[in-house]
Amino acid sequence: MMSKIITFTAAALAISCLPVWAQDNPQSSKSVQLDAVTVTANKFEQKLSQTGKVVTVLSDSVLQRYATQSVSELLSRQAGLQIVGANGPLGTNPDIYVRGASAGNTLILLDGLPVYDPSGTANTFDLNLLTVGECDRIEILRGAQSTSYGSDAVAGVINIFTKRGNGSSGNKPVGVMATVNYGTYNTFRGAIGLSGQTRRLSYNVQYTRQSSAGFSSATDPTGTNNFDNDGYRQNALLANLTLQLTKRLSWKVQGMLTAYNADIDAGAFADEKDYTFKNKFKRLATGVEYKHSHGRLVINYSLGDSRRTYKNDSTSVEPNASERYSYQQYGGLAHYAEVYHNLKLGSWGELLTGVDYRFSNTDQSYLSVSDYGPYQSPPIGADTARIGQLGAYATAVLTPYRGLSVELGGRYNRNSLYGNVFTYSFNPSYLVADRIKVFVNLSSGFRAPTLYQLFSPYGNKALRPEHSWSTEAGVQLFTHSRNAWVRAVYFDRLIKDVMFFESLNTAPYGRYINFDRQHDHGLEIEAQTEINKFTLSGNITLLTGELKTKSAGRDTAYNNLFRRPKTQINLSVGYQVIPTLFVSATMRSIGERTDRFYNSETFNTDNVKLAAYTTVDLYAEGKLAPQLRVYADVRNLFDKIYYDIYGFNTRRRNANIGLRFTW
Repeated sequence: MMSKIITFTAAALAISCLPVWAQDNPQSSKSVQLDAVTVTANKFEQKLSQTGKVVTVLSDSVLQRYATQSVSELLSRQAGLQIVGANGPLGTNPDIYVRGASAGNTLILLDGLPVYDPSGTANTFDLNLLTVGECDRIEILRGAQSTSYGSDAVAGVINIFTKRGNGSSGNKPVGVMATVNYGTYNTFRGAIGLSGQTRRLSYNVQYTRQSSAGFSSATDPTGTNNFDNDGYRQNALLANLTLQLTKRLSWKVQGMLTAYNADIDAGAFADEKDYTFKNKFKRLATGVEYKHSHGRLVINYSLGDSRRTYKNDSTSVEPNASERYSYQQYGGLAHYAEVYHNLKLGSWGELLTGVDYRFSNTDQSYLSVSDYGPYQSPPIGADTARIGQLGAYATAVLTPYRGLSVELGGRYNRNSLYGNVFTYSFNPSYLVADRIKVFVNLSSGFRAPTLYQLFSPYGNKALRPEHSWSTEAGVQLFTHSRNAWVRAVYFDRLIKDVMFFESLNTAPYGRYINFDRQHDHGLEIEAQTEINKFTLSGNITLLTGELKTKSAGRDTAYNNLFRRPKTQINLSVGYQVIPTLFVSATMRSIGERTDRFYNSETFNTDNVKLAAYTTVDLYAEGKLAPQLRVYADVRNLFDKIYYDIYGFNTRRRNANIGLRFTW
């Protein structure tokens, strides 16, 4: 069945673009699109057709059509991305897997600056802390990007741009935006914002409230245990301000405060009535930009404060549970500072040079009371669990003659614990007749050990950073008007010194070690087209991976694609029925996966198979007035029962309806 879906989808993507190529006429096309611009590829503006990197840009118009969905759900529909947990109840921890790489190998940027939780096992940023309503644009950059962005950018970079002052208000000094939507599971999201722009000042202030009664995150294997619903409550406040100090000098400042409370369960197939999780994130970021006739100079600084608490007060103790009370607290500060300059070399291209510094610390504690008495693990203090990383890099993007672009870059990184790392990037591309782009990427990356992997009771200060070597080769075809394109990319990535948690039979019953190597490779096919009133987009990802280590003097291979499918397909069809009404249907098909499950009865970790599944979503939006829009969707239309994590539920058929007002 899956092979038939792959064949059909590939044919649909290819055939759909043929009429557009045959009829391409920029003078008469009703849907001519300007070439989208990316700033994430090399930290300066480039048209997508002119960069040799694999970039996807989700514009504000696209994001508005996913207003009822989470950021995780939106990203999971993109080529090469699998967000495990995106389809669970709100508050489920989302694990980001890009091209088969494990969680922690994808760097999240917020307005171009790294965000992460230094108290986590993998340093990953919790995407639950953002809603689509705060996002203005998202750029997805796949492939190793450590030369430009440092640690963690092994598999790719996701750059989330928040809303600024030139949104709903245009060039007006005051504008108002308000949205509200409601749906299944008593899910509510409301937001209100003020924004404006004058000759020197632009601003945006927005408050969002989100809540849901939810459903049980743990699967009830018998259906008779009356598992309770796991609710969710979130508040978020975002403020952006840009002041044009002079014609060439501007100053930006951003403040963010977002927090949510979620009910969680004890584990796979295990309900819990009073187990709660709180996550709070505060961020302050500022920067100045100076533009001159030959380029620009940028100076940025950000401070992020992450706080997570898990509390189980056990007023209702589950059967056979020995734990009566537990409290876990994880906190951390993350400082980031950078200075970079891009110099225009005339017709020869641009030169980017920069220096950045990361500093982070963490404080953690754990207390539990069980039938055996109280237990408190040794606390981790911020004064000892700390790390600093200094990086310097340079990248030249050369355009010696029309159509040819060659990127060559390198980074030197110095870590306060493990020493030096050097990465490189080499990315030639050629645009033939402004219609066919061929490109090759040869690049390396690295991922530093996290504070938890170094300083926790399971920590190992002898851990080495992961090193990766990546290859991409692809071709992309455009129409002249850029209203249709097809891209095919082959990728291959080798990671050495893979960080791995090894179980032990004696206390502390586990530790982090370096495995030998991990090898992932695959193929991505993407297409997008507009034919009269129809829009069609889709992607296919084919993935293979294995983890190798030496045992008894010989190589032993393991499947490393746990919870990650070898085949993933997304297909979306939209139709502009009348100028004020748009409808679309989206199909998502996920292949069979392998998961691991710890069986408390046998004290063994077993591999289990998760069945393949396909879901269909419907969406419609209409304009009731120039300032008022109504939208609605139905997700999982055919009420498919499926699992992304063994022992945990996903959403059944659900629907939402909403209103958006702008003035």
